[in-house]
Amino acid sequence: MLSRATTSAVANRASSMRRMRRRSAQVTRLYCSTNGCTSYLVTDEIGHVAYCEICGYVRRLS
Repeated sequence: MLSRATTSAVANRASSMRRMRRRSAQVTRLYCSTNGCTSYLVTDEIGHVAYCEICGYVRRLS
């Protein structure tokens, strides 16, 4: 049997994961996925790439 703290922690984690999933489905901009960088990528339609102005991360767009 789970304790009350464990049960509430599992429920809070599940709701947090659902909330994150909903937010990521609504966002149309690309998010920089490097460790610690919290910015959005700037798209370059000519070169078919997106890049981060903060850390320099480059991502190919298909």
